[in-house]
Amino acid sequence: MPLSSVQLTAELAMVVDPNFASAIVDSYVEMQQRFFAGDWKPAELDGGRLCEAISRALYQLDSGVTTHSELPGKLCDWLEDYNNKRSHNLADGDRRHFCKAIRLVYKLRSDRGPVHISPDYTANEMDSVLMLHAGKWMFAEFLRLAWNKDRKLIAETIADVIQLEHSLVHEIDGTPLILDHTVSAPEEILLLINHAIGHKLQREELTRQAKNNSSSSLGVAISRLTKSNELRTTGVVGELAITPKGQKRVIEKIIPKLKANRLL
Repeated sequence: MPLSSVQLTAELAMVVDPNFASAIVDSYVEMQQRFFAGDWKPAELDGGRLCEAISRALYQLDSGVTTHSELPGKLCDWLEDYNNKRSHNLADGDRRHFCKAIRLVYKLRSDRGPVHISPDYTANEMDSVLMLHAGKWMFAEFLRLAWNKDRKLIAETIADVIQLEHSLVHEIDGTPLILDHTVSAPEEILLLINHAIGHKLQREELTRQAKNNSSSSLGVAISRLTKSNELRTTGVVGELAITPKGQKRVIEKIIPKLKANRLL
């Protein structure tokens, strides 16, 4: 049975600084959750957090020294150590391949809009896809290098991390489908509207897209979501928009529930 994120954090905290262990697992899980929710900017920011935590943890493994302030670029300079000025606990190839991935994600996250205002780029799905899968590789590779456990358990945990994930939403020709048929009417509504461009949908279009619940249950759910201020009407007749309160529910409650008891 796969380890939960809490269990894995506790395991890694026995190998590296507990703050690093917590930040590595938390930032990776949040990056996945934000990505599935369609929140590209937070997903990319979490990719940067993962790089910071994992580069510090790698440096601790490699040197035995713990630092909470150095950034990934400087740490990668030390880890790569092309002039061989110091001894290393980690293999040369492992260190250098890892640093290539760290530099890619950290630099992209800085240049493409999530951190600094850019006239050319805003956080988007394609950049987030790259960061998500590079982050998945870094997470699995870190487990391989750092975790002093039974090889079978390590292999099973890595396999669970790197397996092909099915998105919560599958889209063909602009029409989305919530893949989990167990979602309630309110959950399906919030997921669909949050997924929509501008986080807004016409009520008629929402009813057409919703496949997991009946029209009557959707009507009741829309009424309740509007009363709870998780949805609101816009200035356009028949149009509904998700509110920050509704998005918070998607990110903090719905997605974690659908991914319950799994390492995302």
